[in-house]
Amino acid sequence: MSAWQVVHGILAAVGGGAFAMVGVACVWPINQPRRDRPIGPRCRLRPVEWPKAWTCGPPDRPFTLADAHVAMQLHREHDCARKHAAFEALVAAGRIHPDSTRRHRLWGKPW
Repeated sequence: MSAWQVVHGILAAVGGGAFAMVGVACVWPINQPRRDRPIGPRCRLRPVEWPKAWTCGPPDRPFTLADAHVAMQLHREHDCARKHAAFEALVAAGRIHPDSTRRHRLWGKPW
């Protein structure tokens, strides 16, 4: 038996297996949804509310808690006025407790 005959035999076996899998998949019954449970996602995710303007400037109105959380997430990579305002709103609401070893703008010191 030559090397080409061995390769041909392996390729024929793999091709025949693939052909058989495709044939079985064509006649396999399609999964129907079960009627004993509601159809829909298992968890209820909240939709993401993107900001209206992409800016690093200070906000024109005080942040709500939800807006402050989103601003902190969007501006986590850098320091800007919007991140500082969001930080101050979260500290005022008691959601963040600043580290006492760091300097924060809340105490009149620069970042």
